[in-house]
Amino acid sequence: MRKLSPIDPLINKTTQALLVVTVLAPGRSWYLSDLARRLHCRPSSLQQPLASLVAAGVLTRRKDGNRVYYQADPDCPFLGELQGLLAKTVGLVDVVREALLPLADRMEVVFLFGSVAKSSERSASDVDAIVIGDVGLAELSPLLDVAEGRLGRPVNANVYLAEEFATKVAEKNHFLTSVLKQDKLFVLGTPHDLERLVGRGTR
Repeated sequence: MRKLSPIDPLINKTTQALLVVTVLAPGRSWYLSDLARRLHCRPSSLQQPLASLVAAGVLTRRKDGNRVYYQADPDCPFLGELQGLLAKTVGLVDVVREALLPLADRMEVVFLFGSVAKSSERSASDVDAIVIGDVGLAELSPLLDVAEGRLGRPVNANVYLAEEFATKVAEKNHFLTSVLKQDKLFVLGTPHDLERLVGRGTR
């Protein structure tokens, strides 16, 4: 059974999603339909939680002609604490993805596994990642340090060249066989991309 994320009892899922998009990118303003498209939901389902966040002083509401825009309120007295809470829980994937962007074009698939993917982590849990692409751990380390700084916890990356990964999976490497059976959170790439990489080893 999938366990609750530490933030689930505090904030409902819709509000969590809104906060991740707005509060973790405070410099961007969002039109309602853009938010709905990003969160894959109906605009009407966001109106009440947005109104509540504006009333609470977490977001600002700005009207420009017929459009209404929402953005993190820079004057919110606990904005920094809220960003930290989100980054360490539901916004974790976005934090790791942003940190890896400088080398993203050289990575085919990156996913998180272990306790964070199963939503069974606690504040001290490490973040475990598989990185597949034309990169080395030495290059990744400075980027991972950035993610660790924002998350407040270690980020451990297992790095593989694409062909190396496929070969190890085909040889039934115990570690990778175990990881592939677990829940995953995709940072870069998709489940289909991972299946394609796994398939290389069977040709």
